[in-house]
Amino acid sequence: MKRTARLFVLAALLVAGWALRPAHPATAQPLEPRFGVGFNGMLSTADGFGLGFRGRVSAPVNSDLSFALDLGLTGFVLRGRDDATYVFDPQLSAIVTLPSRGRRAPYLLGGLGAYVSFKDGNNDGGPTLHGGIGWVQTLNETTIFYEIDPALIVGERAVDIVLPLRVGIIF
Repeated sequence: MKRTARLFVLAALLVAGWALRPAHPATAQPLEPRFGVGFNGMLSTADGFGLGFRGRVSAPVNSDLSFALDLGLTGFVLRGRDDATYVFDPQLSAIVTLPSRGRRAPYLLGGLGAYVSFKDGNNDGGPTLHGGIGWVQTLNETTIFYEIDPALIVGERAVDIVLPLRVGIIF
């Protein structure tokens, strides 16, 4: 990984640590961190189509705004093991929840991240800027989420686009 990408990831992790510190409750009920896991399908102009897993921890600031740290791993393996590419893509996001309709609520998310691609021992990729929309559907004790979160990968010589579609459960 290039030096600037390493510095970017380190800065993102430091900001995430600060953002995910316990929030001061602004209401009578304490606001606690939420954890989610899910699957994603990702279209990439650099690597094609891949499937992967994602984890997210979010810390609410209030009922409308939270900050989140995502860690994802996607494998572009449809051309076989020999031509496979694996991507690690952490993200730091701000999430704004819009007014709900019953047990379903839309949200907007955006922020910074990294796209670290591993293929044949070579590291590739770069920092990312992402912004998307998602929906949460409450169940009894858990919540289902689904989102689309396009990102621009700012590489050394080119800018690529990724289009992940995600679905998962929030605890």
